[in-house]
Amino acid sequence: MLVWLLAIPTTLLYAEETDATKLELEAESYESRGYLKKGQILREKVKKIRSRNFQRSYSEPEYIPSNHNIPATNNGSLEFSGGKWEIGFRGLQSYSMFQSGKEWSFDDGRIAFQAGTPYFPRSEIGYQNIRSLPFTNEWNDKRRESSYLSPRFAYLHKSKKWGLEYVYLQANTSRNYFTFGYLDGFQYGNQVDAFRNADHKLVVQVFEEYSSNKSFSWEFGFRFGSMNSNSSQHSSTLGQTSLLKDQINYIAPSTGFKFYHQLANVWSYELGGDLFFTPEAKLKYRRDMFVNASGYTRFTGETISYDEMYSIFSEKNLDTAIVGLNLITQLNWQPFTHHKFHLGLQYLQYNWRANESRIPGIRAANMESYSSAIKDYYLSSGYYEADGYNDRPNRMAAIANLFLGYTYVF
Repeated sequence: MLVWLLAIPTTLLYAEETDATKLELEAESYESRGYLKKGQILREKVKKIRSRNFQRSYSEPEYIPSNHNIPATNNGSLEFSGGKWEIGFRGLQSYSMFQSGKEWSFDDGRIAFQAGTPYFPRSEIGYQNIRSLPFTNEWNDKRRESSYLSPRFAYLHKSKKWGLEYVYLQANTSRNYFTFGYLDGFQYGNQVDAFRNADHKLVVQVFEEYSSNKSFSWEFGFRFGSMNSNSSQHSSTLGQTSLLKDQINYIAPSTGFKFYHQLANVWSYELGGDLFFTPEAKLKYRRDMFVNASGYTRFTGETISYDEMYSIFSEKNLDTAIVGLNLITQLNWQPFTHHKFHLGLQYLQYNWRANESRIPGIRAANMESYSSAIKDYYLSSGYYEADGYNDRPNRMAAIANLFLGYTYVF
């Protein structure tokens, strides 16, 4: 029975091949007599018979270089300007960290000597010192971090050797805390700090294939953006209110490296980062202070007889150097041809120092206020600020992002 079943397809194949041979002989006969069109029709029938009998029902898999899918996903359908395009976004949850330099006068005796008090603490976010009371107690929701969308656009040339990438990042964080201390009795106040940054990355990517499923890329381009802080402090017992604003703008050359590994048809991961540096960033700041009559001066702990109102501000932007580091790891999942999903971690750090030797602008309501403004600048900027000069530490802001993302490949 088994032999009979196996013989059936063989017999059919033999019969159809016999018919094809007869048609070939008939076509040759017509062609030899000058009936070329009739012969061509018969030969087309022969092709169909043999195509049906001998052509494979599946096609050979197409070899795709490892960098074909990086950063683009599999076989985008729409190709223009000589390459493929990606449009995507990432939803980021940010966590911020700051280093403001010397937090206490105990770190540097010159601070205690100048300020006339054993403590002179500062805000960790605000660039210039603003706080008068030494101790803090943060609320339960002491830090409110930001959640936001980060768009990304990428272009991969059809040669799979180079491409372009643009990424926009931002972050916001704020702190709300109670300040207290003892100066002729118990004193207290409240302070709010807010920090925001926006960062644009635009780079050219050069791809190299390492093996069939591994590759890497070099990145060359620019980062440009800004960092802003806004702080306010109020103490009814000291009779003080103060406001602070500062902003740093920068354009920095950037270079980076990424490693890509295709694990399977739908899974891959990326590891990499970039470094950027500029000595040409610009910082501007403004600090406003009001102390009512019979309130306490910020520096000596003495009461004042007149209302003090003054403003200290940067008449010209301060020269600032910034060094930045960006590290990222990302897992990619591509269940469909044009759709790609991401899960990743990112760490972004800014270190900067500002040259505060430039004399600020001062506006004051009276001579007492003017004297306090000069003292304010000298004490909180001249020695206390973490400007990175004369063995003073740099300022630092770091942002850690946990993100989910989606990309569509045209």
